[in-house]
Amino acid sequence: MPKPAIVVIPGAWHRPQHYRVLTDGLKKHGYEAIGVTLPSVDSSPPHASWDQDAEAVRQVILENLNAGKEVITIAHSFGGVSMSEAVKGLGKKAHEEQGLSGGVVRLMYMCAMALPEGQTHVGQIKPQTPEEEEIEKKRQEYQEEYGGMRFTEDGAMVLEKEAVRDVFYSRCDPKDVEEALDLLGTFPSGPLTVPATYAAYREIPSTYIVCENDAALPVSVQERMIAQGEGVFHVERCQEGHSPFLSNPDFIVGCVRRAAGEEV
Repeated sequence: MPKPAIVVIPGAWHRPQHYRVLTDGLKKHGYEAIGVTLPSVDSSPPHASWDQDAEAVRQVILENLNAGKEVITIAHSFGGVSMSEAVKGLGKKAHEEQGLSGGVVRLMYMCAMALPEGQTHVGQIKPQTPEEEEIEKKRQEYQEEYGGMRFTEDGAMVLEKEAVRDVFYSRCDPKDVEEALDLLGTFPSGPLTVPATYAAYREIPSTYIVCENDAALPVSVQERMIAQGEGVFHVERCQEGHSPFLSNPDFIVGCVRRAAGEEV
């Protein structure tokens, strides 16, 4: 049986090149792996919603489905929102009900946003415990140390490289970190406040990859999203930070292979 195509959805500010080590690793095991270029990255004027990103993801998925392939999608960070929105009606079960072959066979959230319907990114990450409030306080202090968030003239968010070095890329090889920082683009703030319309994980089998040492998306928030799924997620765990595709790509490749039905 042919292996499913793997569609990789970047997080905010990120590009497909950030995930090259992961896609190359998947290719070594016989998978076709495609990174999606998100229109919101470097958009000018900045996009007001995630809708164009979701459409870009959907088009890449459809190209593979129309070629007769099954698809596994794996999203990083905020990319989980556009992934969930992109797969409406494209799950394998939905395809079979329409008399179609193929379909999306699994969603994978890699320390990613798995939002319930009506929730926003900003709403989901709002501190709900004293511990989370302390984490947020330290995050803001750390950001202020580097001058706070910067914006382009038309309002897109620009990351201060030194401010995100340890937040995004802890546990990564320094050479990989420098390349990743140079690849970062701008990202609009609008999509972060637009509610999700579809909790895809309730209809398509899904995996959540928990990163226990994530300094960008606290593990408590990851666990809360898993709990909101009410048992639908298969959970994989690692000790990585926010970029396990760089710090431990072999583990993520193994997660994908298991999701595809391999015994790894």
